[in-house]
Amino acid sequence: CYHCKLNMKEGDPAVYAERAGYDKLWHPGCFVCCTCSELLVDMIYFWKNGNLYCGRHYCDSERPRCAGCDELIFSNEYTLAEGQNWHLKHFCCFDCDCVLAGITYLTVNDKPVCKSCYMKNHAVV
Repeated sequence: CYHCKLNMKEGDPAVYAERAGYDKLWHPGCFVCCTCSELLVDMIYFWKNGNLYCGRHYCDSERPRCAGCDELIFSNEYTLAEGQNWHLKHFCCFDCDCVLAGITYLTVNDKPVCKSCYMKNHAVV
């Protein structure tokens, strides 16, 4: 078995993945996503760099995922803020929803806030 490295017993079911090459077989329980361990038998699988992936984690390896909406980001323009990727329109002020990409912001309780909202709602007077 390509995953667990144990011998395949004669007569046991085995999974063959054409995209992985003719020399690899798996026990059905070993045919899993390398990221989340989801069983991939009877599902669409992806093979990349010697690893099996479920659809979600293969896509995550190809494109960033927006922290705001959890969708893949296909645009070439997006922002990286607070250690996460965001569609430009989804990285917004927690108080007024104005877009924060490319402007100065502050965080209040780990939530991004524009300067005007910070001064109006959170700054000490």
